[in-house]
Amino acid sequence: MIILGLDPGLASTGFGAIFCTEKSAALRAAGRIETLPGEPITRRLHQIFEDVNSLIATLHPRLVAIENAFSLVRYPRAGIILGEVLGVIYLCACQHGLPILEITPKEVKNALVGSGSATKKQIKSATGRILKIREASSLHAADALAVALTAYYRKGYADSA
Repeated sequence: MIILGLDPGLASTGFGAIFCTEKSAALRAAGRIETLPGEPITRRLHQIFEDVNSLIATLHPRLVAIENAFSLVRYPRAGIILGEVLGVIYLCACQHGLPILEITPKEVKNALVGSGSATKKQIKSATGRILKIREASSLHAADALAVALTAYYRKGYADSA
């Protein structure tokens, strides 16, 4: 089974796909979708939609795991934009008939490091160790792989891989 993990963002959406068996998970693909800051938001959202659609068509995941993002109250516009990014990702997954699993950053930290206050560096290191890779191409890709791994570890998904 392939799980596609996504770390949503307008400027950069990280993706990480893992191939899962009952006993292990292995890297299938990782990277990031980058949009140009000077482009209108509609074009940037469309690019994210098209790129996620392409990833799904190429990788054939059975599950899409998305980091359940949050925004600070003092930055409401950032929260709205993040919601728009999530909306196009949800739409894309839904059009492919894929189940979506939302995972909180704290759950990722607990699953991979054993502490809800783990740093991004610790998450990146744990992801590399588990998948036996030197390093993900970016922090966004490492976060997406961590989300995919957390989905894999959730009861039911690791057992049915």
